[in-house]
Amino acid sequence: MSNKVLLLYGAGANVGAAILQKFAANGWKTVAVVRTMRDEYKNSADLVLQADLADSQAIQKVFSEVESKLGTPNCVVYNGYALESFSPGTTNPFAASPEKFAQDLAINTVGCYAAASSAATGFAKLSSGPKVFIYTGNGFPTSIVPEQPGLGSGKAASAYLIEAAANALKEDSHWYFADERLPDGKPVMTDLNGEAHGDAYYDLATRKDQAAWNYTFVKGKGYSKCSDTANHAYTPIAELFANLGK
Repeated sequence: MSNKVLLLYGAGANVGAAILQKFAANGWKTVAVVRTMRDEYKNSADLVLQADLADSQAIQKVFSEVESKLGTPNCVVYNGYALESFSPGTTNPFAASPEKFAQDLAINTVGCYAAASSAATGFAKLSSGPKVFIYTGNGFPTSIVPEQPGLGSGKAASAYLIEAAANALKEDSHWYFADERLPDGKPVMTDLNGEAHGDAYYDLATRKDQAAWNYTFVKGKGYSKCSDTANHAYTPIAELFANLGK
């Protein structure tokens, strides 16, 4: 089990397919996790597994199965998302039902948490090689789109988790919120480029150091720092309480 292993949650056309192809072309063992097993997915990776990303236990079971069959993943990509609370035709962010909002968060954030938790535990078992977690993000942590409360809130919450991990766990592993942008720095929205994601993710998986956790990249260029991204104060709770009264 000496091959490096990529585990991709949320495989599918375009972005997911391009990521799998890029890593496979460079000698990695690949695992695709799909919600529905279709014929076009069956040969998309060395191992194709089925799981509902709204089920955190299923996400963790997938990780364990990959460990037993191919070894601990060196790179984990969370590419799942949900849009159940999308409410076109209104700018009221509370137009969707709480149930639909919760369905979005189950995949956009809780699923990310489950995958990241498994990854952190798995990375601690690896004595060498890459240890990288990548969340497919977008510009929503800094751009408010009221018609998409579940996607926006979910991406923003997951960005918080990724930034926390990139600070707290940086000595042993690398963590990224990957966000494709246009050349002028604006979000690409739905015009995602699969090849650009494959190139960017492979670069992140093979670099030796932690790059910017909020990794904004442009097709054909790679990393491009955007003015609307920023780092937040990293302050463990013990330090917060120690500063009280000062």
